[in-house]
Amino acid sequence: MAFLSVHSSPLGPMGTRDTGGMSAYLLGLSQALDEMGHSVDIFTGAELNGETPQQIGSSAVRLITIKKKRSGASREELYSNASQLAAQIGAFIRRSQVSYDLIFSHYWLSGLAGRTLNRDLKLPHLVMFHTLGRAKNESCSGEHEPMLRLEEENKLAAGCDMVVTASRLEQEKVCSYFSLPKERVAVIGSGINRAHFTPLERKRAREKAGVSGYKVMLAVGRIEPVKGFELLIEAAALLPLEDPFRVIIVGGDSADAAKIAALKELAASRGVSDRLHFTGRIEHKELPIYYSAADVTVIPSFYESFSMVALESIACGTPVVSGPVGVIPELAEGEAGEQVVKLVGDRSPAAWAAAIRKVYLGENRLVPVSIDSCLAPYNWHSVAEKLVQSLKFQQLSGR
Repeated sequence: MAFLSVHSSPLGPMGTRDTGGMSAYLLGLSQALDEMGHSVDIFTGAELNGETPQQIGSSAVRLITIKKKRSGASREELYSNASQLAAQIGAFIRRSQVSYDLIFSHYWLSGLAGRTLNRDLKLPHLVMFHTLGRAKNESCSGEHEPMLRLEEENKLAAGCDMVVTASRLEQEKVCSYFSLPKERVAVIGSGINRAHFTPLERKRAREKAGVSGYKVMLAVGRIEPVKGFELLIEAAALLPLEDPFRVIIVGGDSADAAKIAALKELAASRGVSDRLHFTGRIEHKELPIYYSAADVTVIPSFYESFSMVALESIACGTPVVSGPVGVIPELAEGEAGEQVVKLVGDRSPAAWAAAIRKVYLGENRLVPVSIDSCLAPYNWHSVAEKLVQSLKFQQLSGR
């Protein structure tokens, strides 16, 4: 299989602008497929080491850099280079005399190159958008994805052999936006590395995170309008000030200084500036400390295609308060789901404040049986098996 990830390397630093949940998905799925006996090459344009294939970890999965990307290149620049990118991938394939059974494009920019390879090499083409431009624009007034992206996503959905989504809600959006039957849209969720994301002793985690003695509300994500951090601040402002709470937001870097300043200004205007702390980007290996230190992880996003943050938090033993976005309604199903996820049906700060306070004042350390029950479907072997079964179904249905 040839995976395309033209704008992001799965080996890039997690939590940066171009390296997040999609990178975790690429790594986890490709390595699980490798363990099942399938060969996977990941083509990227995000590194600077030429075309020399790089083996990922102890697996046989290869990372192949096909184009030197200018540091800080915009998505528009990558769009204009899509045909050149496809030509370089095709040339590499011919030189290497390697044959693939399919092209699996991740994100719409990769889909453009994948579409050309599909035409030139006569290979089946799968597309996973990871986020939808239309969904971002419709859900959040602060997002302004260009019409170019929306038009290309529409063309890609119509022309590819199968669209892969990570949640049932995302499948519904894809079917609605692009007028596709459900048979053309597979739901193949993400996995979670339970060896890495595991509960740590809370007292020690709080000491390491510098939040001893507080009720901790945690939010993790890029500093973007669609993440809805304003709602979290507005909700925090409605909590009783005698509650010793702190709001910790993990994410962002120097490029987000203006956005962070705006959020701090909002907190000051609501009288909770002393309760809010931005950590900046945290190394991936350190995230379990923050999840384990928290009483509750809050996901106030307008839109998520999946939400790795929810899985990571639950795996570390911390419940989630969220709206009905991404995979979260699925996590909330069943007896275990009621314990690990508190869904808030609207974006009223008062409703969110009540839900958050109920969690942090209650018994909020998840027990192992609830964690295991909730996360059982979200292992990488199951994800890989779902992909293989979906491909078999497409072949049987004659697509």
